[in-house]
Amino acid sequence: MTVRMKMFLLECPRCHNRMKYQPAKASGSATTAADVSKKVKKCVYCNFSMNVQKSVVQKV
Repeated sequence: MTVRMKMFLLECPRCHNRMKYQPAKASGSATTAADVSKKVKKCVYCNFSMNVQKSVVQKV
């Protein structure tokens, strides 16, 4: 049995480029929307810090 980690497609609010985001594994539990509610990620293109939950375009 393989465990598939969830991956999200994010869109930067400043430059509108899309990037993939995979949250770090949290003690063997499945990733939920509550796990990413307070996460912040920097855009790899323009270095803008964004809230992950507000930037999710779709789950991959």
